[in-house]
Amino acid sequence: MAVLVVACEDPYQAGLQAFEDGDWATAIDRLERVAPFHLNYRDAQQLIRESQFAGGVEAIDKGQWELAVRYLRQIDERDPNHAAARDHVGAAFYEMARRAFAGGDSKEALRLSHIVHSTCSRFDEARDLARQARRRLDEEEALTAPG
Repeated sequence: MAVLVVACEDPYQAGLQAFEDGDWATAIDRLERVAPFHLNYRDAQQLIRESQFAGGVEAIDKGQWELAVRYLRQIDERDPNHAAARDHVGAAFYEMARRAFAGGDSKEALRLSHIVHSTCSRFDEARDLARQARRRLDEEEALTAPG
């Protein structure tokens, strides 16, 4: 007679370990599997938010703007009053706009700079960048206009 032993991973413990290791994606994945009736469900929800924020900040520090936005927007969806997450999202959009402008893509720079909310610490810079992008687009249009 053969006995098959199957280990059931506790998603909370696995998520907690990933959180402690700074593996934000795994922490979020495991903690989202914690059932609502689990003893540590509320703690798991808090750790998810902390993982999303830490992942977003880490991505910003590495210049991975799109990844930062993905992490931080998850927080904004759950908690629209999370001011730090909202500010970081705006800063990431500003950096993407700046990168687009430096690369010569004025249209994309203009689009991205308009996403930055007025409550963001980078709003004034984004507004200035939008003006520069608009000027560049107007100049490009003037050069290509028949006449």
